[in-house]
Amino acid sequence: MENQSIPQLYSELSQHPDLPTLASRCKLLTEILLDCHSLPQTQPVCRCLGAYLDEIKLGLKASMSDFQVVEFEDEEQLPRTKSWLLEDTETKCDYCQALNHVLLISHFDRDMLPHLTGLLHDITLGMETDLVMSSREAAIIRITS
Repeated sequence: MENQSIPQLYSELSQHPDLPTLASRCKLLTEILLDCHSLPQTQPVCRCLGAYLDEIKLGLKASMSDFQVVEFEDEEQLPRTKSWLLEDTETKCDYCQALNHVLLISHFDRDMLPHLTGLLHDITLGMETDLVMSSREAAIIRITS
């Protein structure tokens, strides 16, 4: 099983879904985590969530390379990158990955599980909202252009 890639383990990922779809799946997985009450219940869901978060991270890097905010100091200078348009979304993805990692490998007080999964769900919901809204805005721009 070590030689298999993530898309082979999770068949939907091999179809390369778009970012809003991936974010929706992450939200669904975190909703499942909210109903988990022990580490053995959370680990398989966290492994799956980790694969989806990795795909979102890759998708953000690939798609956002065309949408950087640049700053010109001089006309003679090349533009330098100032920030990403969806930099907050990428940060939220990083936070989700970190929390997911904690849930996957850490031994923590069982009373903390609902708080950790709740926080993960809230951040994932914010990330999904960002990606769905940006895809709608992109669709509007394409229609009006």
